[in-house]
Amino acid sequence: MRSIRSASGLGDSVYLRAIADHFARTEPITALSNYPEVFHGSRCSVEPFRRDRVDIVAHYVMGKANPSTNQWQDVCSGAGVTHPVPFTFAWRVRNPELVAGVFSRAADRRVVLVQGGRTPMARTDGFGKELLPDRQAFEAALTACGDCYLVAVGKAEPIYRVPVDEDLTGKTSVSDLLDLFEACDAAVAQVGYAVPMAEVFDRPLLVVWADSGLKAREPYVARITPTKVLSKPTSDWVLDDWDHERIRQHVRRFLAVQGREAA
Repeated sequence: MRSIRSASGLGDSVYLRAIADHFARTEPITALSNYPEVFHGSRCSVEPFRRDRVDIVAHYVMGKANPSTNQWQDVCSGAGVTHPVPFTFAWRVRNPELVAGVFSRAADRRVVLVQGGRTPMARTDGFGKELLPDRQAFEAALTACGDCYLVAVGKAEPIYRVPVDEDLTGKTSVSDLLDLFEACDAAVAQVGYAVPMAEVFDRPLLVVWADSGLKAREPYVARITPTKVLSKPTSDWVLDDWDHERIRQHVRRFLAVQGREAA
């Protein structure tokens, strides 16, 4: 049985699930991940993440300098898959009480997940700190959500908090997060695991991008750009150095378009 890995983060495991499922259609495959909950319902077997004794490395890093591809395409290319593979997988909600409760409290309002103000890449050494968007810019994006029901998600204590209707910080498991992203109407987030979680379910995603990240001295960080990371037409972005009214107008247009398409 062949083994396959990506990088070690939660978002990486979402990418890994999609490409591992592709291989699992024709052969037994073992996914190497520290987030086995991501693989509920998959044909893959799962073992803890490791870097050695791996047959397939489905990592986007090899294509990071290629401006003509996006992150999902780089994952597929790293795995040796040259034909288009949809970035998707089937997910059965595992905590229907959680989802039903959120939607009940939202009443008839659209449920928008919020993931922001977090330490980029969960790094404790400061690497990638330039990717943290400006708080006021993030709040400007949220105020443009109008009467949407805003739900904060995430595990660790954030660097800064933003105004939401319900705060689930530290109250959800990995499968709970997948349940919520599968069920939500949209998401507003900084770049991170929220991107693949929203995109794998084709949920409208608005990313507040940090201009300082695009100007970072570290090439790896500077190459984390909207055109590289975002892979679905349901995703869009704003820059945190834009005028706040420009941000609000962009978010309103984005939600209006996505709302019409969903209807």
